[in-house]
Amino acid sequence: MNKICTAILLIALAISSNAGLAQSKDLKLVFIRHAEKPADGDNLSCQGLNRSLQLPAVLMKKFGKPSAIYVPALNLGKTTKRMRMLQTITPFAVKYNLAINSKYTEEDPGAMGDALLKEAGIVIIVWDHNSIQPMLKKLGMKKTGSLTWLDNDYDSMWIVSFSTGKPVLSKDAEGIRPAAGCSF
Repeated sequence: MNKICTAILLIALAISSNAGLAQSKDLKLVFIRHAEKPADGDNLSCQGLNRSLQLPAVLMKKFGKPSAIYVPALNLGKTTKRMRMLQTITPFAVKYNLAINSKYTEEDPGAMGDALLKEAGIVIIVWDHNSIQPMLKKLGMKKTGSLTWLDNDYDSMWIVSFSTGKPVLSKDAEGIRPAAGCSF
């Protein structure tokens, strides 16, 4: 009787753990940094604005229409440093009529990581480059210490896929070389 109960328990555990893996196999998290910023101020620079206007074509070609977009909570007040992330992805969201989730703060990578693991399909995350590593740890990435996103790199994309049931990181680039000046 004990062997039967143990066997049933093991089968139930195997089924439930495989169900969790099956749900996340199509999950692909695309991390991008906000576009270029000025030497002083909280908004994008003209170069950053130009990048954000070219980004919709790049993202659609590489990934298609995402199931979700995340930016950090704006924390509106005297400064709006997190506006850069929203400004970066707004042209894409406008063009394809997509909602932008700004519920989570950069200071709580655990809550953000939990939310991302509940998603499916393509998810675009526009975040501060210094706050991505803690989120990757929460997603189950083991070796994040060697990952660096250079301060002058606005073109990289880090992609985390779960096709094997475990997070696998790959890197890509937008390939955008935006003009420095505003055309208006």
